[in-house]
Amino acid sequence: MSLAPWIVAADAAALLDFLAEVLGARETGRAPGPDGLVGHAETVVGGTTVVVMDALPGWAPQPALMRVDVQDVDAVLARAEAAGATTVTPRTSLPFGDDVARFTDPWGNLWWVHEHVQDVDFDTLLARMEDPATAETMGHFELSLDAEMRRRAGS
Repeated sequence: MSLAPWIVAADAAALLDFLAEVLGARETGRAPGPDGLVGHAETVVGGTTVVVMDALPGWAPQPALMRVDVQDVDAVLARAEAAGATTVTPRTSLPFGDDVARFTDPWGNLWWVHEHVQDVDFDTLLARMEDPATAETMGHFELSLDAEMRRRAGS
């Protein structure tokens, strides 16, 4: 069994280029749609196939929320920003051993990028969660997501 998320985008071809540039995605196939639109494209991000297509006239684009494990959060975030993305959450060290950032691409997709930096056993994680500094970090991390989701909702 596998899962293949779909993104319905305005200008799917440009989104596919963005994914290749920022995340090293490898397009495996593209079928044309009406009027030169992308009817169906598949691109592999890491080991996951993401299906991308253009929104047809009268359709609303359907952005996604995605998590990607990467080798270098800073490099990915820099490439994303250079390609027009907006940082939602700067690189943040989380208590479970990952450094995480979030960005919104120009099509409205929200990306979590995770870099594993340290193996953390359960007892260490619990101890870290009791630390007030960790609680403050987690609070800021969650507030940035809350602000982005409220912005999207218009509130």
